[in-house]
Amino acid sequence: LTGLSQPMASETLPEETNGENAMTSEQPHETDQKQSTGKPGAGCMVLLLLVLIGGSLVFYGFGQIWFTVSGFESRYVDAGYEIVEGNDLVFSEPIESDSYIYARHSILIEAGASANLALSSHEVVIKGIVAGDVAFLGGDIELAENAVIQGNLNVTMASNVVIRGIIQGEATGTWTRLYSYSDSAKGPSSGKTEKDDQKPQ
Repeated sequence: LTGLSQPMASETLPEETNGENAMTSEQPHETDQKQSTGKPGAGCMVLLLLVLIGGSLVFYGFGQIWFTVSGFESRYVDAGYEIVEGNDLVFSEPIESDSYIYARHSILIEAGASANLALSSHEVVIKGIVAGDVAFLGGDIELAENAVIQGNLNVTMASNVVIRGIIQGEATGTWTRLYSYSDSAKGPSSGKTEKDDQKPQ
């Protein structure tokens, strides 16, 4: 009996030892969990602040663009201009009534107009005689060699203004570059002006 009791006692000892080791091995995990529950660092707060500022600037930029476009449209629609909209618009006959023309891609006026025009598009080309004023908001506008604007050219915003024809009134507004192949463009301007024979980019 004495010989049998010793192995039984020896079998219970490893279980107690294993229990102590298990408890000991769990303690570092509890310590790690406590260390990971700290407050956000200063770097996270700075990053969050930068994201908020960047988002505000983007929102402000889109707001300014929307305000400019909607204001341009409302000005002429409220004045009774006829509204014409499309993607790529071509006018092969003279435009006979005051018109606000919006195209997502391009506008081509081949035979001028006997009225005032408000144009908004990525690209506009005017040919022929326009008896009234021309207002523009968009990307690029070009007056062909046979184009004559008997009134004023008012540019709310444009990338490139190319004048190959004649403006009997004044060319005013805001643009990135003005390429003038004629001395007929008069009046104050905002942006760079090229008056040599350089082709527009």
